[in-house]
Amino acid sequence: MHALKLRAVEMVGNKDFIIQIKGLQIGKHQYDFPICGSFFKDYGNSQILDASLEADVELEKGSGWMNVSAYIEGTVTVECDRCLDDVEIPMDFECSMAVKFSSSVEDDEGDEFIIMDPADSELDLSQFLYDYVCLNLPLQKVHPEGECNREMIERLGNVNGNRAGAEAQVNSPFGALKGLLDKKN
Repeated sequence: MHALKLRAVEMVGNKDFIIQIKGLQIGKHQYDFPICGSFFKDYGNSQILDASLEADVELEKGSGWMNVSAYIEGTVTVECDRCLDDVEIPMDFECSMAVKFSSSVEDDEGDEFIIMDPADSELDLSQFLYDYVCLNLPLQKVHPEGECNREMIERLGNVNGNRAGAEAQVNSPFGALKGLLDKKN
């Protein structure tokens, strides 16, 4: 992965997730950011309906670089893939990024990091947090077994059962063989 160039004017974000880095002392700094459902709505995300997350962020600043580590914990509410009701998905993960201060992208040495202009005075973590929450959603977002909306599951079963049974007989390569077995008995 190549280095990315961050520019303050290009970044879309929420002011609640900005860290003032101009004048920040070298060393480790702790930040806590609550993340709610409106955060995802601001990005136009229709998949995450609500959220109750806490991001514990540690920023380690050095001379010409920063490391940002975050521990994100809580829940997000999404639509169940099986019954379409709301389901709360627990989130509990760590993520990190490296930031290098440079005026040009030519300083890319093949490492994975983000490049910021040394003149930038703030670091907006909103895109970083948004991306990692979305990446940590499970592929299948479903209720635990037996907790789905029974009425919806029955309706889907009736629709899928009728259609699947008819398609299985027509499209099955073993449909003709089944008839042969029935004739022998």
